[in-house]
Amino acid sequence: MNKTKPNLKSEYNVPNLERGLLVIELLATKKSGLTLAEITETLSLTKTSAFRVVSTLIFKNYLQKNETTKKITLSRKMLSLGISSMTEQSIVEMSIDVMRALRDELKESVMLGILLGDKGTILEQVSSSYPVKLFVEQGTQFSLHSSVGGKCILSYLPKEESDEILKKITLTKFTKNTITSKKDFRNTLKEVKKNGFAIDNGEDIQGIHCIGAPIFNESGYPVAALWITAPHGRLPHEEFDAKGKIIAQYALDISIKLGYISQ
Repeated sequence: MNKTKPNLKSEYNVPNLERGLLVIELLATKKSGLTLAEITETLSLTKTSAFRVVSTLIFKNYLQKNETTKKITLSRKMLSLGISSMTEQSIVEMSIDVMRALRDELKESVMLGILLGDKGTILEQVSSSYPVKLFVEQGTQFSLHSSVGGKCILSYLPKEESDEILKKITLTKFTKNTITSKKDFRNTLKEVKKNGFAIDNGEDIQGIHCIGAPIFNESGYPVAALWITAPHGRLPHEEFDAKGKIIAQYALDISIKLGYISQ
């Protein structure tokens, strides 16, 4: 005797959540956005239901509304979530061989990190071939203002997005070289963008130098950073420029694997 399976949708779906997901999926296909009336008509929602769902998503920063055009679009928060998902699945896979090649050339520990909110997170590392090396656990968070990972990504973010992050972070002093002025930090980000690489001159940990460069996705968005880290004696100031250019090339190799088209 066959038993009829229960209709899981009718028993367990949450109507407003389902409507919210439909709105997000619709706007993902409309880069220029839609008005509330257009969303209502396209999804055949009631005006009250559409207003409540869209208002909630705007309040939670998943959507944004242009008050001049009345167009509603996906927010940067939504983009960040997509980047986080993509990061876990593919950036490490696309980067690991390049990271090993960089380690083999420069002999130093190589790190791969991303930005999540107002902190950075280590995704992967390849240890130095020297006996003395810096080891950092995967998942370790790092401050954006004192790290090359933070500088690399922030310097290439859209201005409104980087400004929003800078409003939230505190420029804590970790060493005598840590940048604690937001004006000075903004100038540093301009230098990073000009040079194509960033440096940590013992700003996070006294005596530890880092040099890194940004990694871009197919849209030219900075999704990660690649860098080396070493004691200052093995990575002196006079080598920053030459090694910065080398690391930038390796970072570009990863970007190209992610679909980025070099200018």
